Amino acid sequence: MKFDEATYGVPASPRVVERTARAIAKGGGRAQIGKPYKVKGKWYYPKDEPGYTASGMASWYGPNFHGRLTANGETYDMHHLSAAHKTFPLPSYALVTNLDNGSQVKVRVNDRGPFSHGREIDLSKKAAELLEFKSKGVANVKVEYLGRAPLEGDDTQMLLASFSPGDASDSDHMIASNEPLDSLSATAYSPSGRTAIPGVRPMQSLFQNQPSRTGAVIDTLSSFKGEERRSGAAAALETLGAGTASGSERIYLGAIDRDLMKKVGDVIGVGTRASGEATARPNIVSATVTTEPNVDTDNLLRKLWAAGFADAFVLRD
Repeated sequence: MKFDEATYGVPASPRVVERTARAIAKGGGRAQIGKPYKVKGKWYYPKDEPGYTASGMASWYGPNFHGRLTANGETYDMHHLSAAHKTFPLPSYALVTNLDNGSQVKVRVNDRGPFSHGREIDLSKKAAELLEFKSKGVANVKVEYLGRAPLEGDDTQMLLASFSPGDASDSDHMIASNEPLDSLSATAYSPSGRTAIPGVRPMQSLFQNQPSRTGAVIDTLSSFKGEERRSGAAAALETLGAGTASGSERIYLGAIDRDLMKKVGDVIGVGTRASGEATARPNIVSATVTTEPNVDTDNLLRKLWAAGFADAFVLRD
């Protein structure tokens, strides 16, 4: 999906790694639910909502956003199984099922969006490939909230192990790996070693009793082979200082009180302007910050987060 600057009035958030980069560190960033915020005239209310299930349209985003900061400070990787949702806690997990073919996969929700055409969720390129709607661009899906995700560690293998092709799949898929099947248990990596994630079945149980499938093989793990394992938090701090915006950008601060709004000017400095839109509550405004070209948006986000604007994020969709 291509970002339409004419529609939203601002360009996408800055790229912090090259678009061809494969070794993007996983994890890191910040855990947050977030304050209410307003985009394109509509209010959204983030919350932790166990049992949340909704059906709607899914879209996907790829090269145009690859290597850019997500709403919680992670780095978007189109080759990872991730997603953007308007209200889920960040980061969290969701189960997405393609209602047209029955295929399903778990994704890591670490970004905000989508904000167009009433869509329910925006998926990574890899997720769209597994759910078999990459060429269509959109799909009718069911989204189920599964709970909060850990900040640290690489959950790639756990997410890949959750993939189920579905009985009505249009094409056959297998998950290929150089590792023995027994070693691909549902674990996430952390600096101290493997930590099991509760409620996740190992790959064997996900595929047992299913008929043998032949055909094209998606080498979903090979793209991660040799990836450098390091602290996600350390990598996030490195990437946060690496990007410089080439054009004007809009940062959403959410609904904040007027006293806090007065402090925005002390944080943003010259070359950036803040605005507050009145809400139904007299002491609360819907706040946004608009940067001028060549302002280092990543550095500005760090300053805003440190100053108490923990829910600040750059418009991506």
